[in-house]
Amino acid sequence: MRLGPKARVLLDLLFMSGLDLIEASARPPLSFLNAVGWTSEENFDRHLNELRGEGWIDWDSKSKDESWVLRITELGKETLMGSIDPEASWNKNWDGKWRTLTFDLPRNARKERRRLDSWLRKNRFGHLQGSVWISHRPYSDWSVELRNINVKPSSVLFQECIPLGHHSSEDYVSSAWDFDKINEQYQIHIAFLESSLHKVAEISDQRASWLRNETASWKQVFQMDPFLSEELLPSGYLGKIAWNKRQVTFKHLSEHLISELDP
Repeated sequence: MRLGPKARVLLDLLFMSGLDLIEASARPPLSFLNAVGWTSEENFDRHLNELRGEGWIDWDSKSKDESWVLRITELGKETLMGSIDPEASWNKNWDGKWRTLTFDLPRNARKERRRLDSWLRKNRFGHLQGSVWISHRPYSDWSVELRNINVKPSSVLFQECIPLGHHSSEDYVSSAWDFDKINEQYQIHIAFLESSLHKVAEISDQRASWLRNETASWKQVFQMDPFLSEELLPSGYLGKIAWNKRQVTFKHLSEHLISELDP
């Protein structure tokens, strides 16, 4: 099952709020359904069971009073975030070594090049120069992963390296990733959060639109950011500020949704 817009919004809401979002006597009110994008309880029930079938969400039924609590699962978090946990990535100690990937593919191997390029970006490699890409993350069966997407392992070389001579890791970071563009997108997202939080929390008929726009905006910058370890982050990096503001925003919104649940 593809992670569609409503599913992404719901998983985002559950994950970013840091709470078991829904606890109701029988079911959440229509204000919650409408906020996420469902227009009827029938569609809500069907989609919710599909998401539970995928293992992305779960709930514990309480037979005594028929109440239940909806939560995101570990698989749901992985589906939403991929292999990236921003806070864990920033806090992870770097071992001082870069992993480099170089490839030698003929120019007419267009499909293989596209598959490799997609894999590199998905795994947050930075483009250093030519056919040289780098990552600060430890090697982890990358050759197997490439074989699984039909990229010949013999066409790719992985190595560990450290900068020598007049080059530094700061030079590698500034060359491999466009942090000016990344920060520009973060600034746009921060401005969006700051300008709309109050009215969205209180005006229910704007929540669905706001959540869709917020999720789309976050997804765009999330895919650009390599989420480097703290010591490698360039000066002026806005990712942490945006992440913290997003957490605060979603908790504030979830509090309003919870306050509207039936007693």
